[in-house]
Amino acid sequence: MNSLMQDFRYGVRQLRRSLGFTTIAILTIALGIGSATAMFSVVNAVLLRPLPFRHADRLVAIAEYDTRHGVPKNATGSVSYPNMVDLRTRNRSLTDVAVYGWSEETITGRGEPRHVGLSRVNASLFKILDAQPYLGRTFTADEDQPGHYPVVLSYQFWRTYFSGNKDVIGRNINLNGRPYHVVGVMPAGFQFPITSDTRDLWITVSRDAESDSPGDTPVTAQRGAHMFNAIARLRDGVTIQQANADISSIAQALTREYPNSNSHSGILAVSELQFLVGDVRTPLLILLVAVGLVLLIACVNVANLLLVRGSDRLREIGIRAALGASRLRLMRQLMMESILLSIAGAALGIFLASCMISGVLRLYPENLPRADQVGIDLRVLLFSTALAIVTGILFGLVPSFQIAPISLVANIRAGDRTSTSSRGHNRLRSGLVIAETAVGVMLLIGAGLLLRSLHRLAHVDLGLDPNHLLTASFDLSETRYKPDQQDRFVHDLLARLNSLPGVVGAAGALPLPLSNDNWGVSFNLMDHPVPEANQPSAAFYLVTPGFFETMKMPLVRGRFFDERDQRNSAPVMVISGSFAKQYFPHEDPIGRKIEIGADEGAARAKYKIREVVGIVGDLRINELERDPPAAYYIPLSQLMFGTPTLVLRTQGEPMTLTTAVGKTLREMDADAPLYNVKTMNDYLALDLGRESLLYEIPPRDPMTYVGVCVVLGIVALLASYIPALRATRLDPMVALRYE
Repeated sequence: MNSLMQDFRYGVRQLRRSLGFTTIAILTIALGIGSATAMFSVVNAVLLRPLPFRHADRLVAIAEYDTRHGVPKNATGSVSYPNMVDLRTRNRSLTDVAVYGWSEETITGRGEPRHVGLSRVNASLFKILDAQPYLGRTFTADEDQPGHYPVVLSYQFWRTYFSGNKDVIGRNINLNGRPYHVVGVMPAGFQFPITSDTRDLWITVSRDAESDSPGDTPVTAQRGAHMFNAIARLRDGVTIQQANADISSIAQALTREYPNSNSHSGILAVSELQFLVGDVRTPLLILLVAVGLVLLIACVNVANLLLVRGSDRLREIGIRAALGASRLRLMRQLMMESILLSIAGAALGIFLASCMISGVLRLYPENLPRADQVGIDLRVLLFSTALAIVTGILFGLVPSFQIAPISLVANIRAGDRTSTSSRGHNRLRSGLVIAETAVGVMLLIGAGLLLRSLHRLAHVDLGLDPNHLLTASFDLSETRYKPDQQDRFVHDLLARLNSLPGVVGAAGALPLPLSNDNWGVSFNLMDHPVPEANQPSAAFYLVTPGFFETMKMPLVRGRFFDERDQRNSAPVMVISGSFAKQYFPHEDPIGRKIEIGADEGAARAKYKIREVVGIVGDLRINELERDPPAAYYIPLSQLMFGTPTLVLRTQGEPMTLTTAVGKTLREMDADAPLYNVKTMNDYLALDLGRESLLYEIPPRDPMTYVGVCVVLGIVALLASYIPALRATRLDPMVALRYE
């Protein structure tokens, strides 16, 4: 121990004497360890940390999928409520099954209206998660039925909206005009579903169990309505493979019993953590490997610096060897100095990592689960400490092995600066430079491929012009606005927005393209009808007149929607070019009749059969690397499924109109606040961020490889030019006397 302390004190003195070398080495190590720590903190929070529920490894996600496309690797499809009810009652491998969905609504009745995010769940959810409330209770089974309107608050919402008042249980709040009574408050930190945008409230599926009008079928009774996600808990001793065998047999039985809706429906269970991380796992691991290579380059750099410094210390080390220091003791001393450098670099690196984390998170601003949990915790600190020790040994090991006491003593006697040992040092340094260059080439090629891919993605033909587009959402009271009133409100609002200074055009859409909210609805070609079980589906949009013009979507044939297409006028539709090519390959679609699988209820069922009046250009949504999907558009007036997202094309900067749009909306309804105000380019940036992989670029792209080699060649020439220039200015006599 005493000798170790001596090595420690001597190492500190040596590093203090060479402040220039020490500073450069520590900064190099800090950048490498800092980037690795920042990336590991994200991987730790998203991929490694268990879900914050009891026996989280027993939680599984349930999803339905189309058996015609094979069994997916991950559960990504939404589920039908009736199918989950049958799965819950028939299975022998799950303790329970719960469904959940999410929406955004406006809460009124206490001061200014407030936009909130909420989840619609059935009563089983909190039992499956074994989540106990902080105050009050969770839901009971009968509260899933029509006429029950309980609400459970998140801890944060309770603290901010109700000021942490414990008398909140039993109070009423209004959600989109409908009264709900508070039955419980969840503890701090509880969130489900675990997404990047947290939930403020939880309500039951009672509204989905209600019919909008007599004769209508509620959502919870529609097997074809895949509008929920599902979660379950495995029974003790049951593996996920056994559960999937059980679930598969139930899915096959449902196919036989309900051929119209379930003929191509399979059901799959995967671990909830796997479902949660899904499509972000691969990009995160790629980034972790990339920063690992950056750290390796840092280690090689520091090793080279130590080799150079070691050459200057040959006389000192030779004298210590001559005085009796063993080779092991000399190696230990050099390793101690390396570890000291590494620990100092790691300390600075952890500070840099805390600053880097926010930048890393901006790569996944919307779809990164558990982003709020990313930080420097004990596991990250242990990782950084271990990394510091390993890197210290790694870059200190090579120089220390060059210590040979016999050759060092010989060097002292001969004063030979070009001895075999020096040549060995030079060969080793050259080898390290070659290795460092090789790793750098790997990183640069990877970065070059990604940059070329991003450039191509950024220039993909979206089918619209995203520039100068402002988007925003709002809610209307469900009790004060029936579909007819919603239609009139939207019509009047768009008329006012169109008259605002700086607005080129205003329209609405439900859902908004590029917003990661995708609807698919089945349809039947009246000229070539097929059984319900075999009906295809396509992307589905409800839009207002002026939508195509505002988005600058090209008209291929026919016409756009206009003022002729009112709520009670002839039902019409517009289809995309891909839709026309796929379903009318050798026919003229204009004037053809199509029956769609969506309506407002029995009273308006006649509007399901529609006439094609136009064809518009294809629209790319979300997955920009794929071909545009077939899509069709319905006038919002003729199918009021809710309030649309507003889309305004502006003359100048879109965000400058936010105040004017909000004021216009408040003048029409003070209880309808504007929220989710973004530009269309914001949504496009999120889509580009989701695609961290190659698009239309082969892994062995010759242009990228050649470009990287040219760049490195230029860097090498510049690096050689400066010392060569200095050498040409050196007096030859001075050089000869030095040698």
